[in-house]
Amino acid sequence: MAQDSSSSIAYFLLMDKINQEDLAPLRKWSNLKVAFDKDQIWITNFEHHQIESIEVKSVPYKTIFYRKESKLFLLNSLLPDRNEPSCLWTPIERAFPLEIKNANFNYFGIEEKVAIKLVQEEVERAAEVLLTDISTLENYLNTAPAIRLKNLTWVVIGTSEVLIFGKPLLPISGTVFWKNQEAIIPVGYNFELAIISETINKKINTTKSAWVIWFKNATYFALEKSQLMPLTLSSFRKTKQKLV
Repeated sequence: MAQDSSSSIAYFLLMDKINQEDLAPLRKWSNLKVAFDKDQIWITNFEHHQIESIEVKSVPYKTIFYRKESKLFLLNSLLPDRNEPSCLWTPIERAFPLEIKNANFNYFGIEEKVAIKLVQEEVERAAEVLLTDISTLENYLNTAPAIRLKNLTWVVIGTSEVLIFGKPLLPISGTVFWKNQEAIIPVGYNFELAIISETINKKINTTKSAWVIWFKNATYFALEKSQLMPLTLSSFRKTKQKLV
């Protein structure tokens, strides 16, 4: 389906309510509207660049639709799938308040909410994760010896970026991160209240089955550890073929 960012196409995201914590990276977009329909969540009012963003593409277990004449079509489909939902919509900040409940930590004046912020720090951390674009990785892999890829794992984020885990990281451009338990944090940054980092990790990633990738503006997305695969030229080529 041809996309025209100047048109008035309306997009809808649908997912089960049980997975609502995976929607945290979308909170930064105040234009979004949310509705609850039994055990499901609807989000709409996306701009085209938001639907194409890494934040949306990294949300697991979702379905995306576009609207045409009060019908919803699966993204990239020409056949109607269902009627437009009739729901009560509310701003996303109101639907998903960002808070950690019952977190006192003996700080006077802190009641039941702690704002999560990432701040710059001067502590030197070992970089173990790299976020780069897929073309940069491809250029490197075309000439890299296989031994250089040993102990590295990777996963595609969206359609144009990749995350690479392991040491030593590849000598290519990108954003580097360090590990704090299952939290992946940009090098040079840490939680403003480092003492509550363990509580944050437990609340967001109860089973520890995922890596939680944080960005400087305190948005994040969860990446299941099982999605990672060994980084080889073969795995890269096979994965890229699926993206075409």
